[in-house]
Amino acid sequence: MSQQSIQRATQVLGLFTFERPSWRVSDVAKALNLAIGTAHGIISALEKADYIEQDPSTKEYHLGLKLLELGALQSATFSLNRKAASPISYLSRHTSTIGRVGVLTNDVVLTTMSTDHQEWHPSSYIGPTVPAFCTGIGRAILAYLPGEQVIAHLARVKLHAYTSKTLTDPVKLRQELAATRERGYSLVYGETLIHLDTIGAPVFGPEGKIVGAVSLSGAPSQFAEGDIVSLAPKLLDAAMEISTHMGYRPQPHFV
Repeated sequence: MSQQSIQRATQVLGLFTFERPSWRVSDVAKALNLAIGTAHGIISALEKADYIEQDPSTKEYHLGLKLLELGALQSATFSLNRKAASPISYLSRHTSTIGRVGVLTNDVVLTTMSTDHQEWHPSSYIGPTVPAFCTGIGRAILAYLPGEQVIAHLARVKLHAYTSKTLTDPVKLRQELAATRERGYSLVYGETLIHLDTIGAPVFGPEGKIVGAVSLSGAPSQFAEGDIVSLAPKLLDAAMEISTHMGYRPQPHFV
């Protein structure tokens, strides 16, 4: 298979999103500016390898079980997930909240692990990727990036107001990130989903590099000021435990 064929195949797979999980051959061809025959050939090859499947009734294609298999394998063997699974699952269970692990990639937060197994829960409709600027994990990561990277990120992404509470002003966002860094954890109240509040904490790797973040989410009634006072130290302890397993060695502070 030529490099061009591989590139086109990855472009086809990249079209499938949470918002649009199904595609017709003609739509794929139009989206990628390909001839119908070329698009059909790529799709046929992907279908043969079980990377995509066709719905007989609609004739539309959706992602195949092979990708589900590979995704499960990646999730199970991803280093951050392996290190975070026990601490975040334990904490989530004992605080009756939703625990998540995520990383920043391509300007969005990719959720790599979640303790939310209730498909009906509103947070399930967000999808595997969420914006960084208005989520607990995203802000916990952005707060520890160099300032110039944060400014560039906020300039690239669309600061969309997902709810009436979403903070979209770049100056106020940078102020919130500074506050996040000062206290050590992020706080997001109904900015992505109006009825979902989140607290997030950074996870560090070797040499203090930010490698991801963990969060706890729940209904606003679970995130009153008194609840935050209780939740924050527990989440920070869990994040530090995960960071240590990821190779982070905090510098000693001498008085």
